[in-house]
Amino acid sequence: MKKIVFLASGNGGNLKFFYLAQKYNFISGIRLSVVADRECGSIEFARKNDLEHYVIKYKRSDVKELTDILGEIKPDIIVTNWHKIIDEDTVRAFKGKLVNLHYSLLPAFGGLIGIEPIKNAYAQGCKYIGPTCHLVDEGVDTGEIISQAIFKTDIPVNEAIEEMFHKGCLILLVGVQQLLGEELVVKTITNVDSYGLSSWGFAPPLDFDELLFNEIFWKELAES
Repeated sequence: MKKIVFLASGNGGNLKFFYLAQKYNFISGIRLSVVADRECGSIEFARKNDLEHYVIKYKRSDVKELTDILGEIKPDIIVTNWHKIIDEDTVRAFKGKLVNLHYSLLPAFGGLIGIEPIKNAYAQGCKYIGPTCHLVDEGVDTGEIISQAIFKTDIPVNEAIEEMFHKGCLILLVGVQQLLGEELVVKTITNVDSYGLSSWGFAPPLDFDELLFNEIFWKELAES
């Protein structure tokens, strides 16, 4: 059983994705935990669904609570979904296990958080955008890129935000699988074109069918 910890500050969309994917047996072999730096939607979701969870105080100058809890959990992967830059000592201690999801094709719009990269991409007339899953290092959005997805900006920005979230969840799953060195997805279908991308615009290509996660799945996730 692989342990995945979500460092959370917000509503926990990526956490909910992994939880629902496991609930419906799309993925298996994981145990989810949440460590939040405040009361937030992620903690409410964890309490409601009996997930291991902690609310801590964290400053880059005071990391004891975080390192103590992570040392107790002994996670295989740490997803950095909170709104803070992690201190260098923690990054070094858990090097290779910390993974972040950024809503741009890095290195474009590095350093911006949330949906700000999407808004900036639209303002500057970018023709393609997409999420990036990358390792966390001592810099800000400078770690090694693991996986990315692309799509066109020929849709309204509100639709692009939704598309970014969906594709971001999928490439995060790809990234977690790569870091763990094993497949979590139970049902797999490879659909690769001659350019090394799946027909859905993912790199590396998905080894599962994107349509496994259908409209009903995304609707339940949005309402959870």
